[in-house]
Amino acid sequence: MTATPEQEAAQQPADPDQDGAELQEAPPEEPQNAWEAAQELLEHVPDAFAGHGFLFAGGNPRFGGDLVGGDQHTVSGGQVHGDVVTGHKTTVYQLGSAFGAPLHASGEVPLDELAALTSVFQPGPDFDDAIQQLREQRVLILTGRADTGRRAAGLMLLRVMGARQIRNLDPDVSPAAVLTGAEQAKGYLLADYTTSRTRPLRRPDLDRLRETLAKQDGYLVITTIRSSAIRELPSVDWQPPDPRDVLRKHLSALLAHVSAPPVRELLALDPVQELLAQNRPMRELAEFAVALSEYSLGTDPSNLAKFGQSIVQEQVGRWFGDQELPLREKAFLLSLAVFDHAPYTLAAEGADKLFRRLETIRTAGEPDGIPPFGSSIEERMTLSRAELTEETEQTPWGPVPQRMASFLDPRTSHTLLREVWASHPSARPAITGWLNALATDSRALVRTRVASATALLASVDLSATMSGLLGPWSGAKDFRLCVQAANSLALAYHAGTAAVPRILRSWAADDNAHRRWTAIRCYALLGPLLPAQALEAFALAADRLTAAELDQLAAKLRLGSQAPAVDQPGRYQALGLVEAAELLLLSPEAEEALRALVRWLSGPAGLRQLALATFLTAAQRTEDTVVGRPLLLDWYARSPRPEPGGVVSVTVLSAPEEPPPVRSLLALLWRTALTDRLYGTVALGVLRGWLIGATDQPETNSRLTELFDDLAVTERDRQRLDHLVRTVRDGGPATLPPAPSPSSG
Repeated sequence: MTATPEQEAAQQPADPDQDGAELQEAPPEEPQNAWEAAQELLEHVPDAFAGHGFLFAGGNPRFGGDLVGGDQHTVSGGQVHGDVVTGHKTTVYQLGSAFGAPLHASGEVPLDELAALTSVFQPGPDFDDAIQQLREQRVLILTGRADTGRRAAGLMLLRVMGARQIRNLDPDVSPAAVLTGAEQAKGYLLADYTTSRTRPLRRPDLDRLRETLAKQDGYLVITTIRSSAIRELPSVDWQPPDPRDVLRKHLSALLAHVSAPPVRELLALDPVQELLAQNRPMRELAEFAVALSEYSLGTDPSNLAKFGQSIVQEQVGRWFGDQELPLREKAFLLSLAVFDHAPYTLAAEGADKLFRRLETIRTAGEPDGIPPFGSSIEERMTLSRAELTEETEQTPWGPVPQRMASFLDPRTSHTLLREVWASHPSARPAITGWLNALATDSRALVRTRVASATALLASVDLSATMSGLLGPWSGAKDFRLCVQAANSLALAYHAGTAAVPRILRSWAADDNAHRRWTAIRCYALLGPLLPAQALEAFALAADRLTAAELDQLAAKLRLGSQAPAVDQPGRYQALGLVEAAELLLLSPEAEEALRALVRWLSGPAGLRQLALATFLTAAQRTEDTVVGRPLLLDWYARSPRPEPGGVVSVTVLSAPEEPPPVRSLLALLWRTALTDRLYGTVALGVLRGWLIGATDQPETNSRLTELFDDLAVTERDRQRLDHLVRTVRDGGPATLPPAPSPSSG
């Protein structure tokens, strides 16, 4: 096959930053683990992509069968006993806790704020439903975007319930400690609550809160974004009221005691009609009402024009059309667009590097150096229409206080990037080289912002972005660039780039092994949105695996990092497939992925090994990064049990009238893995890890009891599992008696 320009570019090293004094890190020999890379992407993706819980489930997978959304039970103290029963053997584990829940801070909502809100509040279409649910349940989860007025709705709902005193609860609290330590009140508001990826809000938490509130005749409203973390819980999806009604209510309150034109005349003005035709946040409608009231009194009519996307676009045009504005400040604007709401130092550092590249384009000779000192931060913020806020940044070393730089209007960053990329093509070489240099930065935040910026550029001009960035990255020898291509393309799909599935199909069939690897990694991120296409790509890729690659995969799972490396270009194809399929198995499309794994058991050797390796890799994931209940064991326990007297499937064949239940499929995969020639030892090690982890988790004990009952189809199976429990209890080696024949289980 003739190499394309993208493929030829991929063979060249990434353009280093032109500073010349910085050390260039050597590319890592192994690609970053898919699970870790996806966690980083979710952690640092800009707010514009936030709320896409379906991008990847991260550390909080949303299994089918109501796994995470179902009832959960935790232990906060005392002694709890649980049994693991295999055959006639009973092992009892005890869990004790000496740690109580932390006290929880709260503060009373000012009465004047409630009074002012009452005078202008406009109920949305779901207000009555929310009242009914709050009255019946005492706890209401109100989901929706932060700009829909959901906090105001929560306060008014509590007022309807008769709460004259409402306490604001600290949103930085675990689900188990929501009301712990809070002063008693009739109403509580937990606004802008963000559930943890590893500790989501669960039904038992709601049940406990209802019980507490019922005792004190109280009510609680929780406002949060729509996300997979609370998708399974009862909630009301808050839709904002009609913008015209909101604006009318605010104007009526502002003009109640002054002589002004009637409200209906003000609402008929062209600027007002233009604004109402857009999807405006409730906050901006309130601000616009102030400007409109001032206009009606004959003051500052220009304020009416400052709202809307057009003003942002005009501002961007003025910035980059102003010949008097220094190039260094234009570079800062571009850098801030990439690092919006990130530490100021990142935007400043990136700006200077971009400035040198832009200066090379502007001047024919060697560009001048960068002055070490320039405009003050305050001057830059004023010029950029941005602000600095003191916030805490989460780093690998813990929380660190930082000064975050953010545009005052959140639409500015996207508008600026799109406008510059589309209207100033002469700047593209500098921007492309700059993003290329940042793509392999050691900081996850930097790499993620580069991916999101590239995704936006692709939505403006896909051809140019493919030629200068995505194409070379996808086939690069440096796996860091391959990951960047996968992340960028996944985000581009969310930004509206419809050609992404076609690009992925092309990459998956490419002769370049690294480009095929990139396609599989991208499918790992988009699998929940394209499950059928992702599973098909995984199956086709498995057919291309060589015997050496399959042996290497089995050895790596058996020996971990001690496995010998295969000296060939596609040495990581098999492991990349396993990691991608694992993410799909730990996603909202878990059940479809699970059924595919079971089908693959009866397929060619490559598919069978992919199914077992994927299953056993996912089986090692827990609800926390290091400790916690195994996620697949939770899924098994949450799944419906077969009907009494029903036959549990022990083969890959299912009855034609209905598919086998999830519980049976998981048990089948376990039995197959335990008796497999290559993966039996791996399966044994995973089960052993589950048993060891259950020593301080009583609920895990009971769930293992159920699983072992399903795995013990024959007496020989019972003996083997009993032996496993004894070796764990006695600290013996992880060995089993000879496995039964495949026909017996």
